[in-house]
Amino acid sequence: MAYPEISDNFWNRVELLLEPFKRKKPGGSPPLAFRRILNGIFHLLKTGCQWGYLPACYGSKSAVHEHFQRWVHAGVFAKMFRLSVEGYQELNGIEWEWQAMDGALMQAPVRGQPVCLEDEALGRNPTDRGRSGSKTHLHVDQQGIPLGVTLTGANVHDSRLISPTLATAVLARPDPTPDPPQHLCLDKGYDYPRVEREVKEHAYIPHIRRLGEEKIAAGEKTYPARRWVVERTLAWIKGFRAIRTRYFCKAQNYLAMIHLACALIVSRKLETV
Repeated sequence: MAYPEISDNFWNRVELLLEPFKRKKPGGSPPLAFRRILNGIFHLLKTGCQWGYLPACYGSKSAVHEHFQRWVHAGVFAKMFRLSVEGYQELNGIEWEWQAMDGALMQAPVRGQPVCLEDEALGRNPTDRGRSGSKTHLHVDQQGIPLGVTLTGANVHDSRLISPTLATAVLARPDPTPDPPQHLCLDKGYDYPRVEREVKEHAYIPHIRRLGEEKIAAGEKTYPARRWVVERTLAWIKGFRAIRTRYFCKAQNYLAMIHLACALIVSRKLETV
């Protein structure tokens, strides 16, 4: 049984991105509809099945995979992510005042990669006995809307990824003002003086949980948003089984799936606005 398809709203938003890939020359077998192909990619993303086990209703697995590769090289999935965030900004507005950032480790038992390759965002996971792994580092707004994501090897510390992740933002950040300023919430893994300086250089007010700091007592005042919003979004991303564990050998293919997952998360939020 095929998984539920992408929504009409999402398809209407991204359809024009696929227009340049339409066949120009006549002849050959009838081409597959792009929405059908995108539904096949969505099925694989959500269920985590192999390309060879895609249901026949989406067309041949080779055709779906070929289009996926073409769209990855053209940056189509990153553009889908950007369009979804722009649509959310237009209809609901990104809440910039409180933002959060965090990373998540993924196992990467990728076939044919016996060693960890930095250029493919692979590294030895220090929390998994040195096995191959990757790390997704995510930046979100006050409501957990993803704004930027970067992919690195599992051996890269979160504290080294502030600037690289901010550089992947799909939406231009407004200049912070004294009223209101922009805050960035981080966990204990960022408790370094150099991180605090780096955050301030990006015109944020840092809120870093200190090592050894006790939890907030019941009834004590808290801010509108804390680190949990980014942890919740990372959990949403892990709900897509194809990216919960990395089986993609190429980093660009895995990152494209993460971009598609982020676009679908934002689209789902749009449909509830």
